[in-house]
Amino acid sequence: MLLITCPVTRTDELVADRRIRSVTNHPTHIALGVECPSCGSVHVYRTGRRWESRTATAARPAPELARA
Repeated sequence: MLLITCPVTRTDELVADRRIRSVTNHPTHIALGVECPSCGSVHVYRTGRRWESRTATAARPAPELARA
């Protein structure tokens, strides 16, 4: 489920995952094309990070701790 704000009606809508029409991976963000239940058109919403950059930082090994 996604919580979106429709730019046409300015209402908050709770949208099911099945209403996602497209997912595009850009160098700086991921764009989701979501069909709006309020007005019926497809709006594009952007996330803040790429999937690769997020998993790359999580997969990095932790630094060694120095003994005192």
